[in-house]
Amino acid sequence: MAPPLGFHWKRSWRSWPFGCLLDVLLVSLTADVGEISALLASAGHRILETIVQRRDHPDSRTFVGRGKLEEIQARVDAGGIAAVVFNGELRPTMHYQLERDLGVECYDRLRVLLELFAQRASSREGKLQVELALLQYEVPLLREWIHEGDVGERPGFMAGGELRVEAYYETVKRRIKKIRDELEAIRRERAVRRSVRKERGYHLVALAGYANAGKSSLLNVLANERVLVDDRMFSTLATTTRSLTGTRKRILLTDTIGFVDGVPFWMVEAFNATLEEILQTDLVLLLVDVSDSETEIQRKVRLAARTLFPKVSSDSVRPVLTKADLLNDDEIETKVQVLAESEFHRTPIVISMRTGRGLDALRDTIARAFAYPIEVHFILPQDADAGGKLHWLYERTEVVSAVHRPDRIEVVVRCRPRDRDSVERLGRVLLARTIE
Repeated sequence: MAPPLGFHWKRSWRSWPFGCLLDVLLVSLTADVGEISALLASAGHRILETIVQRRDHPDSRTFVGRGKLEEIQARVDAGGIAAVVFNGELRPTMHYQLERDLGVECYDRLRVLLELFAQRASSREGKLQVELALLQYEVPLLREWIHEGDVGERPGFMAGGELRVEAYYETVKRRIKKIRDELEAIRRERAVRRSVRKERGYHLVALAGYANAGKSSLLNVLANERVLVDDRMFSTLATTTRSLTGTRKRILLTDTIGFVDGVPFWMVEAFNATLEEILQTDLVLLLVDVSDSETEIQRKVRLAARTLFPKVSSDSVRPVLTKADLLNDDEIETKVQVLAESEFHRTPIVISMRTGRGLDALRDTIARAFAYPIEVHFILPQDADAGGKLHWLYERTEVVSAVHRPDRIEVVVRCRPRDRDSVERLGRVLLARTIE
């Protein structure tokens, strides 16, 4: 069942013109429009002009003051503007009032983000997450148009009187429940996979960070992969997991969706299935773009801390400064100090995927994070069970050596403390020690 028509889409979100180039007027309450400009460019839109009104907080009805709204109206009337984008969040009452006053479609930052997500979603999970977020975004706006709008003023609104608003709401509510159930099933499947991987001795590493920090590029380098790398924001919307190359340890790297600031709880909730991949890993590599300003780095690190704490221990987060080829060493050192004094209180590893700087040190850091601290020397009897026992050891420990004799197998393994008892029960222990 289609929704009632009449607010700015004149259609359901399912037929939004995602990917269509729009010439937009950008309106902001701060001169810092770098991120919203990047989001618009990534979504395929072109900013014709930017209007800034410095205010501590938005006007409760029209986001900007009355005088500035008249300036915006004049620019829209001059022609060429397909939509006005407000660098902030428009409450439903603001959205209704602005579209009535300006006569063009009005977007806010969340609307641009959702459009960008819709363009990027390719997996079943990604599409479900985006659809859930879009529905949750759409419903309050629709309610406001129904509450405030003059039905006779906009052609097509509740056309013919055949469509009942209550019926549409029921349709949306059922769809939201169905999506949540499907996403919950995906979360359960992932939990099972993580459990199986950990039982088999795999270690899980998440590549996390703000959008466009270089996560996909790093995955390609460390796992010898060819995952899509794009300068546009949010080119990765679903998780990708690959094995770390160059080590005997079983280490899996997961590329995750980028963090983004200033989003409501319901939008975070919609992407919970993806965020859990970060929260449930053994090690988080927090990537930060070294070319960002000190203030921007501090803002993004604070967002990462809010996202990760308290579910992730600070000891399991390792900051990484990426794109080191863009700055000189003195400038990099300044950014290193900013990160060292941040909420994570750790000196970051400085890397460049382009030049290879710091990549060996990063690999060593990952390997050391999963070093097995217990070394056990023992004898396995050469019997019918020996093959199965060896297989178990190769699955769950690091086998240093296995020397086969006619009547026995002399084995040296390194293992996790939790596996020590199980290892020692397999044979006759000669030596067991903790490795410093």
